[in-house]
Parts: sequence; structure tokens; C-alpha cells
Amino acid sequence: MRLITCGGTPFSRGLNYGTLLKNTIHFNLEKFWLAFRERNIDRVTVLQKTKQVSQNYSDKLIEEIKGIAHGAELEFNELLAFNLCHGVIFTDECTVMFALGNTTASGKSLFMKNSDKIGAESLVGSDFHQHKEINVVLAIRDENGPDIVGVAAAGSTGLKMGVSSLGIAVGANISRTKELAQRKVDTTQMRALDRTQLGREGLQKSTALEAANYVSAKIANNPMATPGNLEFVDSTSGVIVEGSYDRLAIQILKSGIASRANSFVVMKDLNNPNDVSSYCRYSRTQQLLRENTGNLTPDLMKQFSQDHGNGPGPNSICRHGTHYTEETSLSSMVVEIDENNPANTRFWISLGKPCHAWQNSEACFEASFNELEQIPEQFLNGDIWKRFYTEEPSN
Repeated sequence: MRLITCGGTPFSRGLNYGTLLKNTIHFNLEKFWLAFRERNIDRVTVLQKTKQVSQNYSDKLIEEIKGIAHGAELEFNELLAFNLCHGVIFTDECTVMFALGNTTASGKSLFMKNSDKIGAESLVGSDFHQHKEINVVLAIRDENGPDIVGVAAAGSTGLKMGVSSLGIAVGANISRTKELAQRKVDTTQMRALDRTQLGREGLQKSTALEAANYVSAKIANNPMATPGNLEFVDSTSGVIVEGSYDRLAIQILKSGIASRANSFVVMKDLNNPNDVSSYCRYSRTQQLLRENTGNLTPDLMKQFSQDHGNGPGPNSICRHGTHYTEETSLSSMVVEIDENNPANTRFWISLGKPCHAWQNSEACFEASFNELEQIPEQFLNGDIWKRFYTEEPSN
């Protein structure tokens, strides 16, 4: 199985990843540097800032990136920059919703995330579709820690959304604050932390609260590159970390439902009042969750991820657009957490436009951690995403 490494060190896992996705990683890295050149930020500055921020990440993560670089035949410092500064250039626009056991039909916690992205002029070529970044499934077995499955940008160790065999799910999304609207990418942001990497490190912890406390301590010392949310959910609680440039808030839920679009709820005074999409999607997620409280199932969460209320368009949960610069949905994940046996936690992943991908058996799959080796190869190398990220259904 291509991207699954059974056992081995972080370096060996990265080596496998880098070797098998060598061409795609080279292409992604080229476009990464082009994006910085378009913003008049030179490579030397990015590499210098990356060295500074790398001190805030675990040794295991750094070793895995070294392995990817070796396998892809790239300079380590360049791939380190791609991983740690990725969120500065390619921010995650997303919708997240979850329901704890007292609100679901099975009594098990449910989690859902749609990953959305803005396209860019630089994202062209055989490995991009409609100027968007390719999504792949990243599946890892680890003899020294929990197994992890999630969705990532090809070549990245960070997770847009994922789940661990300890029964913790994670999502991450930007918050479009008033300050963000006035701020351009600069070298200050490159000294800050990346949400997708923080989410990946949080999945090494035993509970959602422990994961949230861990990433919050890091953010308190060094903020995220852009304002945003991290959502951790386990069988008994959901914890949402909201972080901006100079402040931090944590919401802890032991029951009920919650959701986030690209805005804050606890720190709502920071939100950009012109961000209509986030308001519409947050209101719609709250409506769907509340109307179905007590009857929520994985199938319903998949339906919610395809929802076109307030759309279809940029204001719907399943986001569509007419131009590549619009924020549109690229992939989706649903998780049902098994409290008694976390390794039996089930997850469903679709790559591509949710309203198309969930409807086609070739574009989505269901599995548990006991079935990692059965994940179809086309999800691991990105071929499925290339077929199903379209505004119209793909055959």
C-alpha cells in the first residue's frame, strides 16, 4: 500500500511518502515558491524564517519532513519551508461541525469537515485542476504512537482534517477577521505557526482537551500565521481553540452540538462584518444540527456536507464558484468515534466536490483503523481528486 508505512521511524515514513509522490511534491514546491515571488518575498527570507519557526515543532515532525525531502530528492530546508509556511500562502477555508453523544442516534460523537480552498494564478499544470491544490489521503501506522488518517495537500505532513486511533478527530480553518482583511502576507506571518501542523501534533495526545491544551500553549508563545480555529473532538468532549494575532480563546463542550465556518464565535467581535459567507454557513450548520438533534448519524453528516442552502455558491456548506479565485469545496471527512474501542472508530472520506463525490462510490470510501491497508490507492496518490474536483459531476 503506497502511502501507508507499517511501523518504522518518522524518517522512514517520510521517505516512503516522498519517494512515492516525488513528481507531485516537486510540482507543488515549484508553485509554492512562485506564490512567494508573486508577493515579492524572496526565497532566502522564507528559508531564514522557517529555521526560526521550526524550533516550535516536535523532533518527530522534523524527522518526517527530512525523510520526505530525501525520498523526493529535494533540499530539506525547501521542503521544511513548504510544510511550515504553507498556511501563509494557501489558507484553508472550511466548514466544521460536530455533535457529542447525547445528540446522536448511536450515542457516539460525530465530526464533519469540508475543506475549501482559494485558487491561485500560479496553480496550473497536470497536478492541479482549475488552479486548485491537489488533495490526498494520508494514512500512517506508527509503532510508537497512534495511527493517523486524514486529508492533506500532497507533500505536506499537516492535516486539513483527520482522526487518530485514540479516537480524536481534528479540523482547522481560517477566520476572516477585520485585521486579516487589512493585512498582506509578510515576513512577520512566516514566523508564526501553521494550523495543519498543530492539528497533526495534537492527534498524538490522548484526549481532545489534552490536544487543545497542547496547541494552545504553543499558540500562546507564537501565534498562528493567520487567525483561525482548531477543533478537537473525542467520545466525551469537543474543544475549539480560537486564535488571533494577539489573543486566544477556548470553548469546551461536554454535550450538545457546535460548528465553525471561517469566523470566530467566542471572539466574534474580531470578525469581518463583510464576511457574508461565514455568517451564512455558520447559521446553516447550526440550523441543520439543531433540527436533527437526537437523530444525527454519519449519513446525515454526509448530507450536511453536500448542503446547498444559501446556494449553491460561496455561501453554502458545499461551496461552488464560477472562478478559480473563489473559495470552493475540495474534500470532506466524517468521523464516528467509538468510545469503548477507539481503533474501531469509523471514518468516511470523499475527495472532490462533496455533492458529487459522496454520490459516486469511486470517489469516497469508509474504513476503520483495522482496515487501513484496504484504502484504495487512488485516494493515496490523488488520482481520485483529479477526477472529482469539478463544478459538474465527473464520470
